[in-house]
Amino acid sequence: MGHFRLLAWTGLSVLAAAALIHNAAGLAPGMFDWAEPGNVAAALVQGRGFSDPFDGGTGATAWVSPVPVWIEAAVFLAFGVKTAASAKALLVLVTAGLAATNALLVAALEPFGEWMCGAASAAFLAYCAFLPGGPLTVLSEAWLDILLSATLLWAVLERVRAPGRRGSITLVAVALVAPLENAGLAVAVGICVLVLAWRSLKARQSPVLPAAAAAAAILAVACWSARNEAALGRIVPLKSNSWFELNLANVDSADGLPRMETVLRRLPFFDAAEFKRYSELGEMRYVDSFKAPALAALRADPGHFAGNVMRRLGAAVAYCRREGGGQGTTFRFRADDAARLSAAGEIIVIGSSSSLWTRIDAAPSEERVKLSGLGLTDNDSIFSDWSAKRIAYDQEFRSAKGLFLGLVTAGIPVAALLLSALISGGRMAPPAAWTAAIAFGMLLPYVLVNHNDRHQESILALQAVAVGALAQALSTKLGRPPSKA
Repeated sequence: MGHFRLLAWTGLSVLAAAALIHNAAGLAPGMFDWAEPGNVAAALVQGRGFSDPFDGGTGATAWVSPVPVWIEAAVFLAFGVKTAASAKALLVLVTAGLAATNALLVAALEPFGEWMCGAASAAFLAYCAFLPGGPLTVLSEAWLDILLSATLLWAVLERVRAPGRRGSITLVAVALVAPLENAGLAVAVGICVLVLAWRSLKARQSPVLPAAAAAAAILAVACWSARNEAALGRIVPLKSNSWFELNLANVDSADGLPRMETVLRRLPFFDAAEFKRYSELGEMRYVDSFKAPALAALRADPGHFAGNVMRRLGAAVAYCRREGGGQGTTFRFRADDAARLSAAGEIIVIGSSSSLWTRIDAAPSEERVKLSGLGLTDNDSIFSDWSAKRIAYDQEFRSAKGLFLGLVTAGIPVAALLLSALISGGRMAPPAAWTAAIAFGMLLPYVLVNHNDRHQESILALQAVAVGALAQALSTKLGRPPSKA
Protein backbone atom coordinates (compact mmCIF):
# COMPACT_ATOMS: atom_id res chain seq x y z
CA MET A 1 0.00 0.00 0.00
CA GLY A 2 2.91 2.35 0.75
CA HIS A 3 4.33 1.81 -2.73
CA PHE A 4 0.92 2.51 -4.27
CA ARG A 5 0.47 5.74 -2.32
CA LEU A 6 3.95 6.96 -3.23
CA LEU A 7 3.44 6.42 -6.95
CA ALA A 8 -0.13 7.76 -6.92
CA TRP A 9 0.77 10.98 -5.10
CA THR A 10 3.90 11.40 -7.17
CA GLY A 11 1.76 11.09 -10.28
CA LEU A 12 -0.68 13.74 -9.09
CA SER A 13 2.15 16.13 -8.25
CA VAL A 14 3.91 15.64 -11.59
CA LEU A 15 0.70 16.01 -13.59
CA ALA A 16 -0.40 19.13 -11.72
CA ALA A 17 2.97 20.79 -12.27
CA ALA A 18 3.04 19.77 -15.93
CA ALA A 19 -0.50 21.06 -16.47
CA LEU A 20 0.47 24.48 -15.15
CA ILE A 21 3.64 24.60 -17.24
CA HIS A 22 1.80 23.55 -20.40
CA ASN A 23 -1.05 26.00 -19.98
CA ALA A 24 -0.01 28.93 -17.77
CA ALA A 25 0.62 31.15 -20.79
CA GLY A 26 -2.87 30.85 -22.22
CA LEU A 27 -5.69 29.45 -20.12
CA ALA A 28 -8.33 31.58 -21.86
CA PRO A 29 -10.32 29.38 -24.25
CA GLY A 30 -10.19 29.97 -28.00
CA MET A 31 -11.80 28.61 -31.13
CA PHE A 32 -9.75 25.43 -31.21
CA ASP A 33 -10.28 24.76 -27.51
CA TRP A 34 -14.05 24.29 -27.42
CA ALA A 35 -14.67 22.92 -30.91
CA GLU A 36 -17.71 20.76 -31.60
CA PRO A 37 -18.19 19.22 -28.12
CA GLY A 38 -18.04 22.67 -26.52
CA ASN A 39 -20.59 24.05 -28.96
CA VAL A 40 -23.02 21.20 -28.27
CA ALA A 41 -22.44 21.52 -24.52
CA ALA A 42 -23.26 25.23 -24.78
CA ALA A 43 -26.44 24.39 -26.68
CA LEU A 44 -27.48 21.95 -23.95
CA VAL A 45 -26.93 24.47 -21.18
CA GLN A 46 -28.72 27.21 -23.13
CA GLY A 47 -31.79 25.04 -23.64
CA ARG A 48 -31.31 24.15 -27.32
CA GLY A 49 -30.79 20.45 -26.71
CA PHE A 50 -28.03 18.26 -28.11
CA SER A 51 -27.44 20.42 -31.18
CA ASP A 52 -25.37 22.97 -33.12
CA PRO A 53 -21.88 21.34 -33.27
CA PHE A 54 -20.60 24.17 -35.47
CA ASP A 55 -22.71 26.91 -33.85
CA GLY A 56 -25.21 28.87 -35.89
CA GLY A 57 -28.45 27.18 -34.81
CA THR A 58 -28.18 24.24 -37.20
CA GLY A 59 -30.29 21.86 -35.12
CA ALA A 60 -30.06 18.39 -33.60
CA THR A 61 -26.82 16.48 -34.01
CA ALA A 62 -25.06 13.17 -33.48
CA TRP A 63 -21.77 14.50 -34.91
CA VAL A 64 -20.02 14.10 -31.55
CA SER A 65 -20.21 11.51 -28.79
CA PRO A 66 -22.43 12.41 -25.84
CA VAL A 67 -20.21 11.68 -22.83
CA PRO A 68 -17.61 14.47 -23.39
CA VAL A 69 -20.46 16.86 -24.15
CA TRP A 70 -22.30 16.00 -20.93
CA ILE A 71 -19.11 16.56 -18.92
CA GLU A 72 -18.46 19.96 -20.50
CA ALA A 73 -22.12 20.92 -20.06
CA ALA A 74 -21.89 20.14 -16.33
CA VAL A 75 -18.84 22.39 -16.08
CA PHE A 76 -20.61 25.15 -18.03
CA LEU A 77 -23.53 24.98 -15.62
CA ALA A 78 -21.17 25.53 -12.70
CA PHE A 79 -18.69 28.02 -14.17
CA GLY A 80 -20.33 29.63 -17.20
CA VAL A 81 -20.57 28.80 -20.89
CA LYS A 82 -17.15 28.88 -22.60
CA THR A 83 -15.63 31.08 -19.93
CA ALA A 84 -12.02 31.15 -18.79
CA ALA A 85 -13.25 29.79 -15.45
CA SER A 86 -14.75 26.78 -17.25
CA ALA A 87 -11.50 26.22 -19.13
CA LYS A 88 -9.59 26.19 -15.86
CA ALA A 89 -12.12 23.91 -14.22
CA LEU A 90 -11.86 21.48 -17.12
CA LEU A 91 -8.08 21.56 -16.87
CA VAL A 92 -8.38 20.61 -13.20
CA LEU A 93 -10.72 17.79 -14.23
CA VAL A 94 -8.29 16.61 -16.91
CA THR A 95 -5.43 16.61 -14.41
CA ALA A 96 -7.51 14.69 -11.86
CA GLY A 97 -8.57 12.18 -14.53
CA LEU A 98 -4.99 11.53 -15.62
CA ALA A 99 -3.88 11.25 -11.98
CA ALA A 100 -6.63 8.66 -11.47
CA THR A 101 -5.34 6.86 -14.56
CA ASN A 102 -1.86 6.71 -13.07
CA ALA A 103 -3.27 5.34 -9.81
CA LEU A 104 -5.28 2.72 -11.71
CA LEU A 105 -2.19 1.61 -13.61
CA VAL A 106 -0.26 1.26 -10.36
CA ALA A 107 -3.11 -0.71 -8.75
CA ALA A 108 -3.54 -2.96 -11.79
CA LEU A 109 0.15 -3.72 -12.32
CA GLU A 110 1.53 -3.86 -8.77
CA PRO A 111 0.65 -7.56 -8.33
CA PHE A 112 2.74 -8.38 -11.42
CA GLY A 113 5.99 -6.85 -10.22
CA GLU A 114 7.59 -3.63 -9.04
CA TRP A 115 9.47 -3.06 -12.28
CA MET A 116 6.32 -3.31 -14.38
CA CYS A 117 4.41 -1.04 -12.02
CA GLY A 118 7.12 1.60 -11.61
CA ALA A 119 8.22 1.72 -15.24
CA ALA A 120 4.63 1.96 -16.52
CA SER A 121 3.85 4.79 -14.11
CA ALA A 122 7.03 6.65 -15.06
CA ALA A 123 6.37 6.17 -18.79
CA PHE A 124 2.79 7.37 -18.47
CA LEU A 125 3.78 10.50 -16.57
CA ALA A 126 6.50 11.21 -19.12
CA TYR A 127 4.03 10.85 -21.99
CA CYS A 128 1.62 13.28 -20.34
CA ALA A 129 4.25 15.80 -19.24
CA PHE A 130 6.48 15.96 -22.31
CA LEU A 131 4.35 15.10 -25.35
CA PRO A 132 3.73 18.35 -27.29
CA GLY A 133 0.04 19.00 -27.71
CA GLY A 134 -0.63 16.03 -25.45
CA PRO A 135 -3.45 15.21 -23.05
CA LEU A 136 -2.55 18.04 -20.64
CA THR A 137 -3.21 20.71 -23.23
CA VAL A 138 -6.17 22.92 -22.26
CA LEU A 139 -9.39 21.05 -22.97
CA SER A 140 -7.77 17.98 -24.47
CA GLU A 141 -10.34 15.41 -25.59
CA ALA A 142 -7.98 12.46 -25.05
CA TRP A 143 -7.99 12.33 -21.26
CA LEU A 144 -11.32 10.54 -20.95
CA ASP A 145 -10.30 7.84 -23.45
CA ILE A 146 -7.08 7.38 -21.48
CA LEU A 147 -8.93 7.09 -18.18
CA LEU A 148 -11.55 4.66 -19.52
CA SER A 149 -8.94 2.44 -21.18
CA ALA A 150 -6.99 2.21 -17.91
CA THR A 151 -10.21 1.48 -16.02
CA LEU A 152 -11.07 -1.29 -18.47
CA LEU A 153 -7.59 -2.78 -18.05
CA TRP A 154 -7.86 -2.63 -14.25
CA ALA A 155 -11.31 -4.24 -14.33
CA VAL A 156 -10.34 -7.23 -16.48
CA LEU A 157 -7.09 -7.84 -14.58
CA GLU A 158 -8.92 -7.59 -11.27
CA ARG A 159 -11.60 -9.97 -12.50
CA VAL A 160 -9.09 -12.53 -13.77
CA ARG A 161 -6.70 -12.26 -10.82
CA ALA A 162 -9.19 -12.19 -7.95
CA PRO A 163 -12.82 -12.46 -9.07
CA GLY A 164 -15.00 -10.21 -6.97
CA ARG A 165 -17.56 -7.46 -7.06
CA ARG A 166 -15.14 -4.54 -7.61
CA GLY A 167 -13.84 -5.73 -10.95
CA SER A 168 -17.24 -6.96 -12.08
CA ILE A 169 -19.11 -3.75 -11.29
CA THR A 170 -16.39 -1.64 -12.86
CA LEU A 171 -16.37 -3.71 -16.05
CA VAL A 172 -20.14 -3.34 -16.45
CA ALA A 173 -19.89 0.40 -15.80
CA VAL A 174 -17.16 0.83 -18.42
CA ALA A 175 -19.18 -1.24 -20.89
CA LEU A 176 -22.12 1.13 -20.36
CA VAL A 177 -20.07 4.31 -20.87
CA ALA A 178 -17.62 3.21 -23.58
CA PRO A 179 -19.97 3.20 -26.61
CA LEU A 180 -21.09 6.72 -25.69
CA GLU A 181 -17.45 7.89 -25.69
CA ASN A 182 -16.13 6.53 -28.99
CA ALA A 183 -16.22 3.59 -31.36
CA GLY A 184 -12.72 2.41 -30.47
CA LEU A 185 -13.57 1.96 -26.81
CA ALA A 186 -16.77 0.16 -27.79
CA VAL A 187 -14.74 -2.32 -29.86
CA ALA A 188 -12.20 -2.72 -27.05
CA VAL A 189 -14.96 -3.55 -24.57
CA GLY A 190 -16.42 -6.02 -27.05
CA ILE A 191 -13.07 -7.81 -27.39
CA CYS A 192 -12.66 -8.03 -23.60
CA VAL A 193 -16.20 -9.33 -23.15
CA LEU A 194 -15.69 -12.02 -25.79
CA VAL A 195 -12.40 -13.16 -24.26
CA LEU A 196 -13.89 -13.25 -20.76
CA ALA A 197 -16.89 -15.22 -22.04
CA TRP A 198 -14.61 -17.72 -23.78
CA ARG A 199 -12.51 -18.13 -20.60
CA SER A 200 -15.66 -18.66 -18.53
CA LEU A 201 -17.03 -21.29 -20.88
CA LYS A 202 -13.66 -23.02 -21.12
CA ALA A 203 -13.44 -23.19 -17.32
CA ARG A 204 -17.10 -24.32 -17.10
CA GLN A 205 -17.99 -21.18 -15.17
CA SER A 206 -21.05 -19.01 -15.47
CA PRO A 207 -20.68 -16.30 -18.15
CA VAL A 208 -22.93 -13.94 -16.19
CA LEU A 209 -20.35 -11.15 -16.00
CA PRO A 210 -19.52 -10.92 -19.71
CA ALA A 211 -23.23 -11.23 -20.47
CA ALA A 212 -24.01 -8.35 -18.10
CA ALA A 213 -21.25 -6.21 -19.63
CA ALA A 214 -22.53 -6.96 -23.14
CA ALA A 215 -26.06 -6.08 -22.06
CA ALA A 216 -24.86 -2.78 -20.62
CA ALA A 217 -23.11 -1.87 -23.90
CA ILE A 218 -26.17 -2.86 -25.94
CA LEU A 219 -28.41 -0.81 -23.66
CA ALA A 220 -26.23 2.28 -24.10
CA VAL A 221 -26.23 1.94 -27.89
CA ALA A 222 -29.99 1.31 -27.96
CA CYS A 223 -30.78 4.39 -25.86
CA TRP A 224 -28.52 6.65 -27.92
CA SER A 225 -29.91 5.20 -31.17
CA ALA A 226 -33.46 5.82 -29.99
CA ARG A 227 -32.61 9.44 -29.20
CA ASN A 228 -31.04 9.88 -32.63
CA GLU A 229 -34.00 8.31 -34.40
CA ALA A 230 -36.35 10.70 -32.59
CA ALA A 231 -34.17 13.79 -33.15
CA LEU A 232 -32.71 13.09 -36.59
CA GLY A 233 -35.21 10.69 -38.13
CA ARG A 234 -32.63 7.93 -38.44
CA ILE A 235 -31.02 5.32 -36.20
CA VAL A 236 -27.41 6.36 -35.55
CA PRO A 237 -25.76 3.87 -33.16
CA LEU A 238 -22.69 5.97 -32.31
CA LYS A 239 -21.79 9.05 -34.41
CA SER A 240 -23.34 10.39 -37.59
CA ASN A 241 -20.21 11.48 -39.47
CA SER A 242 -18.76 8.15 -40.63
CA TRP A 243 -19.21 8.88 -44.34
CA PHE A 244 -17.68 12.32 -43.88
CA GLU A 245 -14.61 10.78 -42.18
CA LEU A 246 -14.32 8.03 -44.79
CA ASN A 247 -14.45 10.53 -47.63
CA LEU A 248 -12.01 12.89 -45.91
CA ALA A 249 -9.36 10.23 -45.43
CA ASN A 250 -9.80 8.18 -48.61
CA VAL A 251 -11.02 10.60 -51.28
CA ASP A 252 -9.81 14.04 -50.26
CA SER A 253 -6.49 12.60 -49.02
CA ALA A 254 -4.44 10.66 -51.52
CA ASP A 255 -2.44 8.65 -48.98
CA GLY A 256 -5.19 8.01 -46.42
CA LEU A 257 -3.54 10.33 -43.88
CA PRO A 258 -5.29 13.71 -44.13
CA ARG A 259 -3.16 16.82 -43.94
CA MET A 260 -4.27 19.63 -41.65
CA GLU A 261 -5.42 21.92 -44.45
CA THR A 262 -7.52 19.11 -45.95
CA VAL A 263 -9.32 18.63 -42.64
CA LEU A 264 -9.86 22.32 -41.98
CA ARG A 265 -11.11 23.05 -45.48
CA ARG A 266 -13.71 20.26 -45.17
CA LEU A 267 -14.94 20.91 -41.63
CA PRO A 268 -17.97 23.20 -41.45
CA PHE A 269 -16.36 24.52 -38.29
CA PHE A 270 -13.74 26.40 -40.34
CA ASP A 271 -15.00 26.64 -43.93
CA ALA A 272 -17.86 29.04 -44.59
CA ALA A 273 -19.02 27.28 -47.77
CA GLU A 274 -19.10 23.89 -46.03
CA PHE A 275 -20.95 25.40 -43.09
CA LYS A 276 -23.56 26.88 -45.42
CA ARG A 277 -24.02 23.51 -47.13
CA TYR A 278 -24.29 21.72 -43.75
CA SER A 279 -26.79 24.29 -42.50
CA GLU A 280 -28.98 24.13 -45.61
CA LEU A 281 -28.96 20.35 -46.00
CA GLY A 282 -29.19 19.39 -42.35
CA GLU A 283 -26.80 16.94 -40.73
CA MET A 284 -28.13 13.70 -42.17
CA ARG A 285 -28.37 14.89 -45.77
CA TYR A 286 -25.01 16.63 -45.47
CA VAL A 287 -23.32 13.43 -44.30
CA ASP A 288 -25.13 11.44 -46.99
CA SER A 289 -23.60 13.73 -49.63
CA PHE A 290 -20.23 12.14 -48.92
CA LYS A 291 -21.49 8.57 -49.25
CA ALA A 292 -21.70 8.35 -53.05
CA PRO A 293 -18.22 9.77 -53.81
CA ALA A 294 -16.64 7.64 -51.07
CA LEU A 295 -18.26 4.43 -52.34
CA ALA A 296 -17.45 5.30 -55.96
CA ALA A 297 -13.80 5.82 -55.10
CA LEU A 298 -13.65 2.53 -53.18
CA ARG A 299 -15.27 0.58 -56.01
CA ALA A 300 -13.07 2.21 -58.65
CA ASP A 301 -9.83 1.40 -56.86
CA PRO A 302 -10.19 -0.97 -53.89
CA GLY A 303 -6.44 -1.55 -53.93
CA HIS A 304 -5.84 2.11 -53.19
CA PHE A 305 -8.22 1.94 -50.22
CA ALA A 306 -6.40 -1.17 -48.97
CA GLY A 307 -3.16 0.75 -49.29
CA ASN A 308 -4.63 3.60 -47.25
CA VAL A 309 -5.59 1.14 -44.53
CA MET A 310 -2.07 -0.25 -44.49
CA ARG A 311 -0.58 3.25 -44.30
CA ARG A 312 -2.84 4.03 -41.37
CA LEU A 313 -1.84 0.74 -39.76
CA GLY A 314 1.79 1.76 -40.17
CA ALA A 315 1.01 5.08 -38.50
CA ALA A 316 -0.61 3.23 -35.59
CA VAL A 317 2.07 0.60 -34.96
CA ALA A 318 5.32 1.91 -36.47
CA TYR A 319 5.65 5.65 -37.04
CA CYS A 320 2.91 8.20 -36.33
CA ARG A 321 3.34 11.48 -38.17
CA ARG A 322 2.77 14.22 -35.63
CA GLU A 323 1.89 16.99 -38.09
CA GLY A 324 0.31 17.25 -41.50
CA GLY A 325 1.90 20.30 -43.07
CA GLY A 326 0.27 23.29 -41.36
CA GLN A 327 1.58 25.94 -39.00
CA GLY A 328 -0.32 28.63 -37.12
CA THR A 329 0.60 32.30 -37.27
CA THR A 330 -0.57 35.54 -35.64
CA PHE A 331 0.84 37.71 -38.45
CA ARG A 332 -1.52 40.60 -39.18
CA PHE A 333 -2.23 40.27 -42.91
CA ARG A 334 -3.76 43.19 -44.76
CA ALA A 335 -7.31 42.37 -45.78
CA ASP A 336 -6.50 42.23 -49.50
CA ASP A 337 -3.39 40.12 -48.90
CA ALA A 338 -5.35 37.70 -46.70
CA ALA A 339 -8.01 37.37 -49.40
CA ARG A 340 -5.39 36.57 -52.08
CA LEU A 341 -3.55 34.08 -49.88
CA SER A 342 -6.76 32.36 -48.85
CA ALA A 343 -7.99 32.12 -52.46
CA ALA A 344 -4.64 30.61 -53.46
CA GLY A 345 -4.92 27.99 -50.71
CA GLU A 346 -1.90 29.34 -48.82
CA ILE A 347 -3.65 30.22 -45.56
CA ILE A 348 -6.82 29.48 -43.67
CA VAL A 349 -8.04 32.45 -41.64
CA ILE A 350 -9.05 31.42 -38.12
CA GLY A 351 -10.96 33.91 -36.04
CA SER A 352 -9.96 37.58 -36.07
CA SER A 353 -6.32 37.34 -35.03
CA SER A 354 -4.76 34.14 -36.34
CA SER A 355 -4.31 32.11 -39.50
CA LEU A 356 -2.85 28.80 -40.57
CA TRP A 357 -0.14 28.41 -43.20
CA THR A 358 -1.35 25.34 -45.08
CA ARG A 359 1.77 24.54 -47.14
CA ILE A 360 4.46 25.09 -44.60
CA ASP A 361 6.39 22.04 -45.80
CA ALA A 362 6.76 23.36 -49.37
CA ALA A 363 10.24 24.09 -50.73
CA PRO A 364 11.21 27.66 -49.71
CA SER A 365 12.31 28.58 -53.24
CA GLU A 366 8.97 27.42 -54.67
CA GLU A 367 7.04 29.24 -51.97
CA ARG A 368 8.88 32.50 -52.63
CA VAL A 369 8.02 32.30 -56.34
CA LYS A 370 4.39 31.48 -55.61
CA LEU A 371 3.92 34.30 -53.12
CA SER A 372 5.61 36.76 -55.47
CA GLY A 373 3.12 35.86 -58.17
CA LEU A 374 0.06 36.67 -56.04
CA GLY A 375 0.48 40.44 -56.23
CA LEU A 376 0.76 40.88 -52.47
CA THR A 377 1.24 44.40 -51.13
CA ASP A 378 3.45 43.21 -48.25
CA ASN A 379 5.24 40.33 -49.95
CA ASP A 380 8.60 40.59 -48.13
CA SER A 381 7.09 40.59 -44.63
CA ILE A 382 4.70 37.78 -45.51
CA PHE A 383 7.48 35.58 -46.87
CA SER A 384 9.59 36.37 -43.78
CA ASP A 385 6.74 35.14 -41.57
CA TRP A 386 6.34 32.00 -43.67
CA SER A 387 10.10 31.36 -43.44
CA ALA A 388 10.13 31.79 -39.67
CA LYS A 389 7.20 29.40 -39.29
CA ARG A 390 8.91 26.93 -41.65
CA ILE A 391 12.01 26.92 -39.44
CA ALA A 392 9.88 26.32 -36.35
CA TYR A 393 8.01 23.55 -38.17
CA ASP A 394 11.23 21.80 -39.17
CA GLN A 395 12.67 22.09 -35.66
CA GLU A 396 9.58 20.54 -34.11
CA PHE A 397 8.57 17.88 -36.61
CA ARG A 398 11.50 17.11 -38.92
CA SER A 399 14.31 17.12 -36.38
CA ALA A 400 15.55 14.18 -34.34
CA LYS A 401 12.97 15.22 -31.73
CA GLY A 402 10.15 14.98 -34.27
CA LEU A 403 11.34 11.56 -35.43
CA PHE A 404 11.54 10.35 -31.85
CA LEU A 405 8.00 11.57 -31.09
CA GLY A 406 6.65 9.68 -34.10
CA LEU A 407 8.33 6.50 -32.87
CA VAL A 408 7.61 6.85 -29.16
CA THR A 409 3.87 7.18 -29.83
CA ALA A 410 3.68 4.16 -32.13
CA GLY A 411 6.63 1.90 -32.90
CA ILE A 412 8.47 1.90 -29.58
CA PRO A 413 5.52 0.67 -27.45
CA VAL A 414 4.74 -2.05 -30.01
CA ALA A 415 8.39 -3.10 -30.03
CA ALA A 416 8.35 -3.14 -26.23
CA LEU A 417 5.36 -5.50 -26.22
CA LEU A 418 6.97 -7.86 -28.71
CA LEU A 419 10.33 -7.83 -26.92
CA SER A 420 8.68 -8.52 -23.57
CA ALA A 421 7.04 -11.61 -25.07
CA LEU A 422 10.29 -12.72 -26.72
CA ILE A 423 12.30 -12.33 -23.52
CA SER A 424 9.61 -14.20 -21.57
CA GLY A 425 9.75 -17.24 -23.82
CA GLY A 426 7.12 -16.28 -26.35
CA ARG A 427 4.28 -15.44 -23.98
CA MET A 428 3.08 -12.03 -22.87
CA ALA A 429 2.43 -11.32 -19.22
CA PRO A 430 -1.32 -10.95 -18.55
CA PRO A 431 -1.22 -7.12 -18.37
CA ALA A 432 0.64 -6.96 -21.67
CA ALA A 433 -1.75 -9.36 -23.40
CA TRP A 434 -4.85 -7.49 -22.24
CA THR A 435 -3.18 -4.18 -23.13
CA ALA A 436 -2.55 -5.39 -26.67
CA ALA A 437 -6.19 -6.48 -27.02
CA ILE A 438 -7.60 -3.19 -25.72
CA ALA A 439 -5.25 -1.06 -27.81
CA PHE A 440 -6.10 -3.10 -30.93
CA GLY A 441 -9.80 -2.50 -30.33
CA MET A 442 -9.35 1.21 -29.70
CA LEU A 443 -7.36 1.74 -32.91
CA LEU A 444 -9.20 -0.63 -35.26
CA PRO A 445 -12.10 1.66 -36.34
CA TYR A 446 -9.70 4.53 -37.03
CA VAL A 447 -7.19 2.43 -38.94
CA LEU A 448 -10.07 1.34 -41.17
CA VAL A 449 -11.53 4.83 -41.64
CA ASN A 450 -9.40 7.81 -40.57
CA HIS A 451 -6.43 7.69 -38.20
CA ASN A 452 -4.26 10.51 -36.87
CA ASP A 453 -2.03 11.32 -33.90
CA ARG A 454 -5.03 12.14 -31.67
CA HIS A 455 -6.00 8.48 -31.69
CA GLN A 456 -2.51 7.56 -30.51
CA GLU A 457 -2.92 9.92 -27.56
CA SER A 458 -5.99 7.96 -26.50
CA ILE A 459 -3.89 4.84 -25.87
CA LEU A 460 -1.05 6.50 -23.93
CA ALA A 461 -1.84 4.55 -20.76
CA LEU A 462 -1.71 1.27 -22.69
CA GLN A 463 1.57 2.24 -24.34
CA ALA A 464 2.98 2.93 -20.88
CA VAL A 465 1.97 -0.59 -19.82
CA ALA A 466 3.94 -1.94 -22.78
CA VAL A 467 7.04 -0.15 -21.49
CA GLY A 468 6.40 -1.57 -18.02
CA ALA A 469 6.03 -5.10 -19.40
CA LEU A 470 9.43 -4.84 -21.10
CA ALA A 471 11.05 -3.52 -17.92
CA GLN A 472 9.63 -6.44 -15.90
CA ALA A 473 10.71 -8.99 -18.51
CA LEU A 474 14.25 -7.61 -18.55
CA SER A 475 14.37 -7.55 -14.75
CA THR A 476 13.28 -11.18 -14.56
CA LYS A 477 15.71 -12.22 -17.30
CA LEU A 478 18.59 -10.55 -15.49
CA GLY A 479 17.86 -12.47 -12.32
CA ARG A 480 15.66 -10.07 -10.40
CA PRO A 481 12.40 -11.96 -9.79
CA PRO A 482 9.10 -10.08 -9.75
CA SER A 483 8.20 -8.48 -6.47
CA LYS A 484 4.70 -9.52 -5.53
CA ALA A 485 2.31 -7.18 -3.78
